Amino acid sequence: MEFSELALPECRVMPNSIPVYVIGDGNRDVVRFEMIFNGGYAVQDKPLQATFTNRMLREGTSSLSSAEISRRLDYYGAWIESYSTQGANHLVLYSLSKHFSSLLQLLEEIVKQPAFPQENLDVVRRSGKAHFQVNTQKVDVVSQRYFENSLWGENHPLGHVVASADYDAITVCDLWEYYNKVYNSRNCTIFLSGAADAAAIASVTNVFGCGEWGSGSKIDRLFAVEPFSEHGRRNILVDNTLQSAIKIGSFSLFSSSPDFHKLRFLTVLLGGYFGSRLMTNIREENGYTYHISSEMEAYGSRNAFMISSEVANEYVGPCIAEIYKEIDLLLNEPVSPLEIEHVRNYILGEMCRECEGLTARAEVFVNAWLSGESFASVNEYLHVVKSITPQELMEVARKYLCKEKMIEIVAGVI
Repeated sequence: MEFSELALPECRVMPNSIPVYVIGDGNRDVVRFEMIFNGGYAVQDKPLQATFTNRMLREGTSSLSSAEISRRLDYYGAWIESYSTQGANHLVLYSLSKHFSSLLQLLEEIVKQPAFPQENLDVVRRSGKAHFQVNTQKVDVVSQRYFENSLWGENHPLGHVVASADYDAITVCDLWEYYNKVYNSRNCTIFLSGAADAAAIASVTNVFGCGEWGSGSKIDRLFAVEPFSEHGRRNILVDNTLQSAIKIGSFSLFSSSPDFHKLRFLTVLLGGYFGSRLMTNIREENGYTYHISSEMEAYGSRNAFMISSEVANEYVGPCIAEIYKEIDLLLNEPVSPLEIEHVRNYILGEMCRECEGLTARAEVFVNAWLSGESFASVNEYLHVVKSITPQELMEVARKYLCKEKMIEIVAGVI
């Protein structure tokens, strides 16, 4: 497949103004139907409110119990994923095309008529709290929490470090308050892929598109509060661990920046694949870790640059020193054309893989939409990958890899 010729989603606007992005891939058997409601953690009034509300939608409706919902999904060989992120709440239905219309009616009841039964909330809350308590002993999870705390600050919805007491504090009333604010036709976007033919589109329109529903309004500004961004080192104690987790990074540029795709390329070169500079230095040459990576973490259209690793406690200092050594090299020495070619081939291969199959291809465009990029940016990234030069990479490194603005989190035995 010529990636430059990748077909972009087609937008259909339903009578009630919900946009439906149609991604056809020739699959006549399976439908992937995703509803996205703007909001996520960014608009919650209490910690965990978004996660629990979205999760509890499947726990019963005005006429169906959670067991009955599960039985219907099993009968049709379908499943529903629900998850919340920094800026959105997602419900994803996977269905055989021949059962899609029937399952849409089930999903309609889940979305429009939730019950939020107290006994189910108690079960989900206990399960979530138990999972949380296990994760408090995982240094990688702890380091991520405190990295975001340093990025956004404790008073920002994205910066709060969740505690056990937050699970106990969630009530059914909290769920209804969040639901009434977020789940409505004015705040909804739909992605339809797979067997996205005229019949499937008509079914979606009949169920979700013919009239307004829900009591809330459209949520536009998700990250209006300015981030805190506390630079420098923070050591977080996690008892009885053999390794410490390292997070190094900072806020980066917006997705709309003309340098965004160049920085994405540079991030892969630094630590985004097995042959990257960080893997070569810190794993292969020094043996400090099994894995280290660099990536761009998206918070809506705002991005953060982040390097992550886990190392034996005695290697924390040397590992951090080598990380900054590799950053200095990018600032001061041009990348060789041969290395650019290696990274280019890797990225092109990954881009082709990411667009293979129903789920992967849909997620490429969903992620672009969530980050505020145009769908065409998928192909724009391809053009940058094919044409980027050593000079451009050095200029981008000098602009955005500022060591003085880096947050350092070390979670483990300190």
